[in-house]
Amino acid sequence: LALGTMMLRRSKAKALVDASYNRYAWNDPEDLPDWFVDDESRHYRPQLPVPPELLAKMKERMLALSTKPIAKVAEARARKNKRARAKLSAAKKKAEAVANSSEMSEAMKLKAISKAMRGQDAKRPGKTYVVSKRGGKTKGGKGIKLVDRRMVNDKRSMERAS
Repeated sequence: LALGTMMLRRSKAKALVDASYNRYAWNDPEDLPDWFVDDESRHYRPQLPVPPELLAKMKERMLALSTKPIAKVAEARARKNKRARAKLSAAKKKAEAVANSSEMSEAMKLKAISKAMRGQDAKRPGKTYVVSKRGGKTKGGKGIKLVDRRMVNDKRSMERAS
């Protein structure tokens, strides 16, 4: 990225091309031991004429991009929060209307208010565990996980223990 930004300026692009002709350009390792060729390929490289401040700036830019949340995920979270707020405000309005009505008794009002607020803490439905039959006749679907008998028994025993 830093080299690309330098290539945008014609003068710097020419300087980069000129810098590519150096003592490292035609290094033909013939009749040399393998260890020497490996060492040369690792260490015998030209230093690129990229200013360190430009490199630091590009690193900072890439780091900022990688830490930024994905837009679609952020939008989905915002939609979910918006729906939750709308449900809560509707439930509050309903509860207020019930509380202000005079034809209900206090017990009926409490029951109606709790019914109106009940859906606010509803979680997403969890997985349903289905014991798969022999012959593979049982089909899985959305929210269904096919398991064997032992897994279901283990899960039940864990629930009993806690």
